[in-house]
Amino acid sequence: MALIIASAGLDDEDFLAAFGSCALPPSSFRHDDHLRLAWLQLQRNPLDEALKLVRNGIQKFAAHNGVPDIFHETVTTAWVRLLSTHRESNFAEFIAMNEYRLNQALLHRFWTPSLLNSEEARRGWVPPDREALPN
Repeated sequence: MALIIASAGLDDEDFLAAFGSCALPPSSFRHDDHLRLAWLQLQRNPLDEALKLVRNGIQKFAAHNGVPDIFHETVTTAWVRLLSTHRESNFAEFIAMNEYRLNQALLHRFWTPSLLNSEEARRGWVPPDREALPN
């Protein structure tokens, strides 16, 4: 299934500003926009700082929009760590090269669905139970 980047009409700086100020409509922050956020933070910051900015940003955005329970710690951390292993020159190139695998099936390569969907994984980092994430 083709990725749909709902925030594609915004350049990177405007997207980050709208997201950070919670001015971005929730309809413009779908899975693919989460990936964009992670990609941009990883381009600007070391992994640990990028993860912190993505985590805190999503939690703030979710709370602001009245849906704090949508945040999933293990899924967020997994995607940031997976994106950190890529070296494409920009987000468009990253999507073009990897679109077919940027879905939940990729995470199920590392986690069983039951563990990934657990409340423990939602609330805190749970290491993969199938295969270690790449470095």
